[in-house]
Amino acid sequence: MPPSPAPSPTALPGWLDPAAPAGPGWRPLSVLDSHDLDQTREQIARIYKPHELAVVGARQRVHARMHHRALGPAVSLNRLAHGAAVRIDPGRLDDFFLVQMPLAGEALVWHQDTRHVCQPGQASVISPSEAVRMAWSAPCDQFMLRIDHQRLRHVAAALSGRDLVALPRLQPLIDLRQGAGAHWWQLMHYLAQLMDPASGQLPAGLHAAMLEDHVLAMLLRAAWSPAIAGGPPRPPATPRLRLLEDHIQAHLDQPLTVADLARAAGSSVRLVQQVFAREHGTTPGAYIRRQRLERVRHDLMHPGPDTQVLQTAARWGFDHPSRFAAAYRQAFGEPPRATLARGQQRG
Repeated sequence: MPPSPAPSPTALPGWLDPAAPAGPGWRPLSVLDSHDLDQTREQIARIYKPHELAVVGARQRVHARMHHRALGPAVSLNRLAHGAAVRIDPGRLDDFFLVQMPLAGEALVWHQDTRHVCQPGQASVISPSEAVRMAWSAPCDQFMLRIDHQRLRHVAAALSGRDLVALPRLQPLIDLRQGAGAHWWQLMHYLAQLMDPASGQLPAGLHAAMLEDHVLAMLLRAAWSPAIAGGPPRPPATPRLRLLEDHIQAHLDQPLTVADLARAAGSSVRLVQQVFAREHGTTPGAYIRRQRLERVRHDLMHPGPDTQVLQTAARWGFDHPSRFAAAYRQAFGEPPRATLARGQQRG
């Protein structure tokens, strides 16, 4: 069956409509509106990473616009247009996957020893471990997802039933007009509507985590073949483990003990400890602490006008400032105040 035509821009909702972010209703999500190349480079780097950015053509000038909203701690949605033909060289992404979907124009992408042109109706998928460089046309306007690499690996391991030593290798180009790619594009429609500033309250807590996992599972379905994944097979996550994880996500802002988890799962403390040791390679307490640190990081990266480090840490159960600061630095490689400062600059 031949692929259907590329999605029509006039039929696209919210963030997928090329005209939408220009309207006043989108100002709360605007993180960049600039004619200055250096400012453009610096602001985009705050959300992604430092990179080289150059305009192609002596007569062209940037008018960069970027809108940003986090779905949760692992996935953020972004809309970016430079307003000119540009070359972009970020090298390796290191700690995130990037999915780019042009809404107008096209992007040349050199990645995974290949060169491909990505146009409306397609998505390019860039992995963290291999260098990438790009050339965007004028105009090129893209809807993009930034995805934490460790969270994606966790979901891939659960789906494949394998312990993955390396990150999953995703195919670099997805056809959004048929098959699993079309299902992914339908999900993007839903996310675009959900993230519209006029749509009301965003999902939070357990609901956001479940939605993020669904997004990652759909991406893996469209761009990954588990058959080529290395590592010894293991059984899929058990219903008991899923119940425990869901209970933790729903009660992260409350005291949680292993005994609490055992009661929630209707099992013994010993069995709960065995499940986490087998499935996560850690203790229930360490798993809970990591999830709380992720919540703190998310809040600091997306602060309100009154956000403070110690109050945010206390909200998620960290009552000892020095121990919290040490654990945060060990987990994320920077002090919490640096994360908050970057979040405030981005906002």
